[in-house]
Amino acid sequence: MLGEVIKLIKRSDLIVEVLDAREPSLTRSKKIEDISIKNGKKILLILNKGDLVPLWVLKAWKDYFKEEENIESVYMSATSHLGTKLLRDTMKSILKGDKGIVVFVGYPKSGKSSIINALKGKHSAQTSAHPLEYGYTKSLQLFKIDKKIYAWDTPGVIPPDGDELEKIIRGSNVDLLEDPVKPALILINRIIEFSKESLIHVYKVDFSNPYELLEKIAIKRGWFYKSTKEPNIDMAAKAIIRDYHEGKIAYYTLPPSLYRDD
Repeated sequence: MLGEVIKLIKRSDLIVEVLDAREPSLTRSKKIEDISIKNGKKILLILNKGDLVPLWVLKAWKDYFKEEENIESVYMSATSHLGTKLLRDTMKSILKGDKGIVVFVGYPKSGKSSIINALKGKHSAQTSAHPLEYGYTKSLQLFKIDKKIYAWDTPGVIPPDGDELEKIIRGSNVDLLEDPVKPALILINRIIEFSKESLIHVYKVDFSNPYELLEKIAIKRGWFYKSTKEPNIDMAAKAIIRDYHEGKIAYYTLPPSLYRDD
């Protein structure tokens, strides 16, 4: 899968990496960015799911990327159709009015497909299929974003990598987890680090530790193991991970520049 993404990068002029606005640092792929830079490609970052984060935090991340790394970024919410015009205008600006092909890359659940669908809208038009080089059997479609800008009509999905927390945040399929409880507890601890209230708001229960939260969710929803009649925390763990991916849990992290003692 990663090899397919790299092939798309090499055939494109602008690499648009879709991040989760709640966790911009953990949803970046430095590997993909390094490959893009080595191939002389321009990079644009999208802070998607921006409706889950305060505006001042989005602006802080945008300033951080520009001032610390000289990378352009935009914030938007694809599902709410907010920021689509800004994204289109920014891509035009980066390409400086030249013709160009864009590829959207990002981890699963980042919202790439929603962004592509939002950009398509009434402004886009499908073009002919363009097969990739020898050894790649699938054909891909380009669609028109602007008079001079085209994009691949397929998400460049980066396989979830990293440690256990990163894999969950980067969109690992919850149904493929042998033990969903452990990563769910790690995710809950991560959210508590920034906003325990967000979990209380979503699940309407108070709790003293992550395990208790899973138990209370299971009890509230009537989920119990048939054999022991104990709260089914496996189902509760999967529910929390799914809710996170679906944008039901709102919280935010800050750019490193705001943590430094200047």
